[in-house]
Amino acid sequence: MIITIARQSGSGGYTVGKILADKYGIPVYDQNSLSKLAKERGIYDKMRGFFDEFPVNSLMYALSMDFRNKKFTEPERDALEHLISDHDFVLIGRCGNYIFKKRPDCVSVFVHGELDYRVWYKTQLLHISQKEALEIIHRADDNRLAYHRYYTGTIWGEAKNYDISIDTSRIGHQAAANLIDQYIQNVKEAQKRTEPFYPLK
Repeated sequence: MIITIARQSGSGGYTVGKILADKYGIPVYDQNSLSKLAKERGIYDKMRGFFDEFPVNSLMYALSMDFRNKKFTEPERDALEHLISDHDFVLIGRCGNYIFKKRPDCVSVFVHGELDYRVWYKTQLLHISQKEALEIIHRADDNRLAYHRYYTGTIWGEAKNYDISIDTSRIGHQAAANLIDQYIQNVKEAQKRTEPFYPLK
């Protein structure tokens, strides 16, 4: 089982992923842990932009230029598969929904929330002012949007690119994790059926 979580800054996406990882007894990989693994295996310097989530110098360039319509480049895909050898894991970011979308055991999630909530969460988590939190959130979200567009040619956060999208500002982190868990169980049950639940043409 693979759970990929893309998230708006301050939505608590990592926390949701960690709750699920603890529940299933599987590892969770994020920017820090993947960068550490990449350094240990000598591939970090070759793909620093990918591991640090900073592929381009200009957000506007990434948004305006349609230069990545091709599929996810093989080096980045191979790098992730090389680093993450576990059969089951939770992956935070790194275009996971795109990389593993053809895996039948993958569930992709986008975690988001109202801006006021995300600002509040950042102030509590980092002990910073609302102004500082807002700056961090805007910078992180702009960067993730550009990063995802650069590597996949698709739009970060667009509903059709994920199995499920959850607003943590409405239900909280634990309830979000519970909802994802229920969705996973439903997917597993559907996969056991010998006949599809919808008519095929």
